[in-house]
Amino acid sequence: MSPTADCNPKPEIDSEPAERLAAQLTSMLPGAAVVQVRLQGPRTPWPHLGLTAVNERGHVLRVPRAKALTIARWIIRSFPQAGWAASGGHVFDLRTAQLRGLEA
Repeated sequence: MSPTADCNPKPEIDSEPAERLAAQLTSMLPGAAVVQVRLQGPRTPWPHLGLTAVNERGHVLRVPRAKALTIARWIIRSFPQAGWAASGGHVFDLRTAQLRGLEA
């Protein structure tokens, strides 16, 4: 064992990609409990990414457009099997790192 082996211990990283994504989004969206992601906006007949961040009390948090688009793309790419085109959207819970369908 080298003398520098213990100098820079690596932090433990969650093995699940969804948990890592949830941890990263929690730091990017302070106060958010869930994010809602839609491929199609309510006013457009063509694909248009939409993201809404909601806190634990159900209040919508303001997210700048560039950040919202980036986060929406990250979530969609992290869950390609979710059937994005056929659904009205999904909710990604930042507390549990679980994706579920968006309730109407």
